[in-house]
Amino acid sequence: MGKTTSQKGSTGVGTPKTYPLSGAQALQVLRMLAARNVEIAKEIAELSALVFCDVSVEDVASSVYDALNELSAEDCWDASGRQRGGGYRDEYDVADDMIGEAFSPFTNQIDTFHHAGEHVSEQIYIQGVLLGLYQFKMEATTDFSDYAEDYPESFEQDILDTWKKRHPEDTSGLHLLHRFLEERCPDWSAEPDTIL
Repeated sequence: MGKTTSQKGSTGVGTPKTYPLSGAQALQVLRMLAARNVEIAKEIAELSALVFCDVSVEDVASSVYDALNELSAEDCWDASGRQRGGGYRDEYDVADDMIGEAFSPFTNQIDTFHHAGEHVSEQIYIQGVLLGLYQFKMEATTDFSDYAEDYPESFEQDILDTWKKRHPEDTSGLHLLHRFLEERCPDWSAEPDTIL
């Protein structure tokens, strides 16, 4: 009789077995593959860039709008007032914290694109963030919107100021942002300090 062998890592003829790896484990496998083969390393880099830089203005806008519109006045009231350990938290301070927490992932992603040198993706992502802020300003349905009334314009100005500082020589990018605001956020394009 023939010798039976265990085919570890295989589910059948020609079909390799897959394992439910964690993100860290999958990254470890990619690093190992890249270390073994320069061509595979190049392909991993190319595919990573495609995934990382795949930005949709509408998807980002929707995420920003949802993150802010999901904030609840009830949650704000529950976290404010007298505190167990003593002291008192004003509802407006709580609201500030809630807004900052909901919005910080978007500013962090802008920073990530910038530091990675992916300035086209950075600008597209900024457009999505601005559109989401604008939609929230105009269409919010949350009872929390009274607490967030001035935040969209404040965030808009901070984002644009940061972009201008990071890209002082990019007049075409500045023009694109201005045109985007005119077309998609018309009430903001008229503000004198917004872009130009």
